[in-house]
Amino acid sequence: MTDAQLWSAWGIWMGVATVVVLIAAALLIVIWLTARKILADAVRALHAAEAIRAHTQPIWSLRDTNEVAEDILATVQSIEKTGGALAGALAREESVR
Repeated sequence: MTDAQLWSAWGIWMGVATVVVLIAAALLIVIWLTARKILADAVRALHAAEAIRAHTQPIWSLRDTNEVAEDILATVQSIEKTGGALAGALAREESVR
C-alpha cells in the first residue's frame, strides 16, 4: 500500500468515524431531551397526584362523620325508647286516676 493509498484509506475511515460519532451524539441528544420531557411529565403527574390527594382528603373524614352519626342515632333511639316507656307509664297512671 502506498502512502497515497494509506492517506486515502485513513481519510475514508476518519469520515466514517466522524459520521458514527455524529450519529451517536444525535442519539444522545435525543435521549437527553426525552429524559427531560419525562422528568417534566413526572413532576406534573406528581403535582396532579398531590392535588388529587388534597381533594379526596374530605372523603376519609366521612368515615368519622358516619361514626358520629351512628352514635347520635343510637342515642336518639335510646331516648325514644325511654321516652316512649315514660309516656306509656304516664298514660297508664292517668287512666288509673
